Amino acid sequence: MHRLAIHLRLDSGTEPNREQVLALLVARSESSCPIGATGTAPAEREAVLGDDGRYHLRIGDRLHCLPRPNRGHRQECSWWSDGDAYRVQPPRGVPREKGRFGSHRVRWTVTLTDVVIDPALVPKAQRCPVREVLGEWPTYVGLGSRTRKIRGALIEAFGTACMTCRSRIGVFIDHDSATMRVRGLLCRHCNTWLEMCPHPSGCPWGDYLNDPPAAPLKLTYPK
Repeated sequence: MHRLAIHLRLDSGTEPNREQVLALLVARSESSCPIGATGTAPAEREAVLGDDGRYHLRIGDRLHCLPRPNRGHRQECSWWSDGDAYRVQPPRGVPREKGRFGSHRVRWTVTLTDVVIDPALVPKAQRCPVREVLGEWPTYVGLGSRTRKIRGALIEAFGTACMTCRSRIGVFIDHDSATMRVRGLLCRHCNTWLEMCPHPSGCPWGDYLNDPPAAPLKLTYPK
C-alpha cells in the first residue's frame, strides 16, 4: 500500500478506496516534493575521540556536536520515576500520573585527542549524544553488523552521498519491503519522506523509485 493511502486511512479512520487514493495522489502531484537538495556534495566526515571517552563527529572543519565555537557541550536529560527506580519513560501500561517526570541539564567541555577513525565504525553508545538524533552520523557497520557488506558495496559503487538529494550523507540502506531488494543509500530526510512522493517521473524521489540505482547490484536486505 502506498504511504499516501496509509496516511489517508489514519486521517479518516476508515480504509480508503481506490478513487480516494487517486484523488490524493493527483492533489499532491501538483506540488513539488520537499527534497531540499543543494547540489553540493556533503562534506567529509571523521570521528575524533575526546577526553570524555566519546567520539565526536567532525564534518569538514567543524564539530557536529558543537556548531558554535567556544561553547561547551550541553544536553537535557529527561527521566520518569516511581520513587524507587528511574527510567526515560514510564513502563508500558503504567499511567503517567503514577510517577513523576523531571529533567537534568548536563554541561561539559571536551578536549579532542589525535585518535581519528571512520564514523561508521563507532557504535552508538560511543558517539557523542549531542545532536546525534539529527542523522549526520553514518550507519554503524562494525564487526557483526549484518548490513556492513551492503553499505560497503553501496559506498564503493556510488559514494557516501544520499542517492536522491546528493547533498546529505547517506545513513540508511533503503530497500523494497516487498522484495527486500536494496534500492540505495539515503539520508534521514529522504528515507522518511521518499514514498510520499506522488510524481510518476520528473522528481528525484519519483525517478529513484522507478529506477533504483542499486538495482544492478542485486543486493538483498537481511530480514
